[in-house]
Amino acid sequence: MKERVCRIYGHYLDPKTCLKIINHDLRKRILHKLFVLTLDKPTTKEELAKALDIDYSKLLYQLNAHLKGFWEVKREEKRRGAREEFIAPPETNILFIMLGADSTVYILDPLANLFGKIREVGTRCDRCSNTQIYRCWEQIRGSKCFDFSREEVIKQRKLLEINSRSAPFTPMDWIIACTALRCLEGEGCVVEIAEDTCMFIKKMRGA
Repeated sequence: MKERVCRIYGHYLDPKTCLKIINHDLRKRILHKLFVLTLDKPTTKEELAKALDIDYSKLLYQLNAHLKGFWEVKREEKRRGAREEFIAPPETNILFIMLGADSTVYILDPLANLFGKIREVGTRCDRCSNTQIYRCWEQIRGSKCFDFSREEVIKQRKLLEINSRSAPFTPMDWIIACTALRCLEGEGCVVEIAEDTCMFIKKMRGA
């Protein structure tokens, strides 16, 4: 049986987009529910509105006016003479970060329902045991995404320490630091962890 993989994407988010979500409770609720509902398959906008218990037109306004780029149409089906759209995030497991004043890191981790400064909200790894964190780190430490020079690693450590993260750093800490450094090159960070290893994803799937 083929091993299922938890693939985590790190993306940099522009300040304007980041702040208008972090400072808006409904948009945070929509993103979290969208990512949870589409962990395994796309959902419809009607299903999303029902899961959120909000008016359909209110959801459409937020999706189209303020949350563009966080979802896309994955497929369409013809139902009762109309075409129904099935939507999902561009990638299932995305972590967004933004660098603010004084190297403050802001995080949007919709699947984990974490929105804000990492020194205040932490990361999804904070919910795992030290043993679990080490198992995940062992899997990603050899990733080419972490092929940094000594000077770059020092910069990453300083960035994490400025944001009240302390060693030993977790896998998500390094993904955040990696994304911050890669964004200067217009790139992101992508790592893979065996799904059986990632307890967070297993819990999300109800395993």
